[in-house]
Amino acid sequence: MENLPKICVDTTDAFMTTERFGTREEVIRWIKEVGIDNKVTVIISRSDTETGKRGRSNKIIFGCDKGGKHKISDSGTQSASKKCGCPFKIRSTPAKDGFGWKIDVKCGLHNHGLPNKLEGHSFIGRLTTDEKQHVADLAKRHVAPRNILLSLQDKFPENVTRITQVYKHKSVIEKEIRGPRSEIQHLFKLIEDAGYVYWSRKNDDSEVVREIFWAHSDSVKLLNIFPIVLVMDSTYKTNKYRQPLFEIVGMTSTELTFTVGFAYMESEQTENFCWVLEKLKELFVKKDMCPQVILTDRDLALMKAIEVVFPNSINLLCRFHINKNVGAKCKQHVVNDLQKTIDTLWMKVVWASDEVEYGQRLHQLEQACVDYSGFINYVKDTWLTPHRHRFVGP
Repeated sequence: MENLPKICVDTTDAFMTTERFGTREEVIRWIKEVGIDNKVTVIISRSDTETGKRGRSNKIIFGCDKGGKHKISDSGTQSASKKCGCPFKIRSTPAKDGFGWKIDVKCGLHNHGLPNKLEGHSFIGRLTTDEKQHVADLAKRHVAPRNILLSLQDKFPENVTRITQVYKHKSVIEKEIRGPRSEIQHLFKLIEDAGYVYWSRKNDDSEVVREIFWAHSDSVKLLNIFPIVLVMDSTYKTNKYRQPLFEIVGMTSTELTFTVGFAYMESEQTENFCWVLEKLKELFVKKDMCPQVILTDRDLALMKAIEVVFPNSINLLCRFHINKNVGAKCKQHVVNDLQKTIDTLWMKVVWASDEVEYGQRLHQLEQACVDYSGFINYVKDTWLTPHRHRFVGP
C-alpha cells in the first residue's frame, strides 16, 4: 500500500459485516447496494462455481470499476480510460460451517476520489430486470422516453438511470421485435399487417427504396367524403435516415382534422412530390375529384408539383409559418422598441379586406420601416410580391 497516491479513501467500515447471505445473488445485491450508498461502483472482478473439478470452488471477487490497468491496443490509437489500478477488493465465499455466504474485505482503500453522486454512471445506471420490463411495458403503450424515465424514478426511487439508457433499451426491444428484417422490411410488414394501401418505388439499378406512400383504408374513406381541404407539410430529422416524412391531413365539415397519408421521400424535389401526389390522386374514387384548397408552407418544389398534379386546386400558404418567419426576420433587423408596432402593422397588411385597404396598410408598414430596408425588402420580395394572393385577405 506504500505506492498509493496522496488521494486515499477508506471504505472498509462500510463493507465490513458478519451477516451471512443465503445465495450468491443476495451477496451481489448487498455489495452493490452498499457501494451505491457510499458512491463506490462495485463490479465483479472474478467469479467461479464449484463443479467437482480440481481447482474450482464457489467464490466471488469484487473490485472497483477503476481497478486494473489500461491496456494499450496494438493499433496505436489513443484512447482514454478510467482505470487507475484501484486496490479495492472484497472476497465472498460459502462459510465453512455451511450456513450461507460470508464477506471478507481484503482491501477497502481507493487510490482515487469518490464522486458526489452516481447519477448517469454507465455501470450504476444499468437497468435491472424489473426496470427493463417496466420500460418495455410503457414502450408498448407508446409512452415518450422522458415520461418513461420519470415513471422509473417514481417506481424505483433508488434508480439513477439517465434517458440514454431508456433509449438504448427501447432500441434493443425494437430489434428483438424486428428480428432479421431490416427497418424498411419491417415497415412494409407493419403496413401490410395493418391493411394499409401503399406504393413504393426503387432506384432503377438497385433495390434501394426511393419513396414509400401509405394510407389507412379508413383515411381513404374519409378523404372521399371530405375532399375539400388538404394540408401538406414535411417533418425533418425524425428518423434514422434523415429522410423527410411528408404528411397529408384532411379536414371534415366540422373543422376536425384527420390523417390522409404519409410518405418517406428520397428528397424534396418537384419530381418526388409529383410521385407522391399522383399516388394521392389514385385514392379518390371519382377520377375527376380533387381537393379545392391545398394549404402548404412556402416549399417551391411542392407548390410546383401541386400545379402539375392538381392544376384546378387553389394552393394557399399557411399564415402561421409566414408570421413566424416574418417575426424572426423582424427581430434581426428592427430595434426592440419598434418590433411590436411593426408586427401589428404587418398583421393589418395580412388581414386587408380589399386592394384599397391593402395599399393603405402596406404604405403604413413601409413608412414605419423606412430605416429598415433589409426587413421591408424581405417582406416584399419573399412574400408579398410573389405570393400575396395566397395568404392576404380576411
